[in-house]
Amino acid sequence: MKQIFTIIILAIGSTVFSQIPLLEASEKLIKEKKYETAFNKLNEADPNNDDPDILVAKTDLLLKYFVTSIMHKMFALKDLEAHEDIYEIRGSEGSFAIVVFDPDSLLNRLIKKYPSKYELQKTLGYYFHEIHLKYGTNCALSDEEVMTAFLSNYLTAYDHGLYDYWSTYGIGYAYISTGKYKEAIPFFEKSIELKGDYPSSHYNLAIAYLYNDRREIAIASAKVALELYQESTTKSDAARVIAVIYEELLNNEKALEFYKRANEIDPKNYYTLKPLLALSLKMNSGSHKELTDSFLHLAPTNPTIYQDLMEMYYQLEKEKELAEFLGKKEKEFLKEPKVLANLYFYGAIIQKETNQPEVAKLGFEKARKEFGKVFDSTHDVFKAIDSYTSELSKN
Repeated sequence: MKQIFTIIILAIGSTVFSQIPLLEASEKLIKEKKYETAFNKLNEADPNNDDPDILVAKTDLLLKYFVTSIMHKMFALKDLEAHEDIYEIRGSEGSFAIVVFDPDSLLNRLIKKYPSKYELQKTLGYYFHEIHLKYGTNCALSDEEVMTAFLSNYLTAYDHGLYDYWSTYGIGYAYISTGKYKEAIPFFEKSIELKGDYPSSHYNLAIAYLYNDRREIAIASAKVALELYQESTTKSDAARVIAVIYEELLNNEKALEFYKRANEIDPKNYYTLKPLLALSLKMNSGSHKELTDSFLHLAPTNPTIYQDLMEMYYQLEKEKELAEFLGKKEKEFLKEPKVLANLYFYGAIIQKETNQPEVAKLGFEKARKEFGKVFDSTHDVFKAIDSYTSELSKN
């Protein structure tokens, strides 16, 4: 009986230790960009997905190195050449090996079998985190259910000492997404401790600090993110957040500086130009005329642009200046009836509200004529013009 027991132990030990060279070989193939070959080697060793370590390695490979994916349940894989990059070919057409693989059911099956193998929970959290980022609400589960799934699995692994910068970032991200800003802070701090050059951890830590009324610390974190980000939209967003915080601190000079920096990094961004123009108007910085022109040119046929301009100028009692600006722009758009119609229409509204009824009537009729070139007579804009002109006729 003792001899049989020894044989069993040796057999189990042989299986466990044989995984080490297999996983190392798989990692070597991954570094060589031989993703399909690496997966095949793992699958040959554990075709039924019964081994926790191999299942974790398979899931990690598929989630990181797929060419295309269908709801993260079918994955296309390819061995790449040395000069190729997975992110550059992702989503491209071609002939690829297709792997049918459902991490949700496979990982949950082994979690029941090996409840103390917490790497399985961490990997399941990673899977749902990726589902959230790639598919959002376009999957069988609601976004809330997906976020709850990756948060709970990440937390279980974290509580048992298994985490990395991405899982701790994911926990913090889930917390701020549900308004739990205070709870998010230690996880973003841990993520930064593990990988200090990941900009989104610094950026989201700034958001968490901001919503905890710790604005000075928030600025410091956002400034780190600003320097680390390389892509123009995210870099500009970090600069804009810094500007917003400075504005909340009533430091308008610094706020204007960072709004301008955000605009330089990513020009023609509505969400930057609008607060930049509003603050420039408030500070009478001298650049507001140029910024007003830039803001109008973002979308000169879009009524929202004109409504925003009216709101900003009206708050500072500069509506006549805006009417003058709109009037001067008419010559520029004489051959663009939809823009010209909006210039006439919103100029007429301001003239009406500044007690210039006759000028306003003329403006509304000019707007009617230009809108008639681009819209059917049943369009709501004609009802609005009729309402304004009817009101003017009563006075």
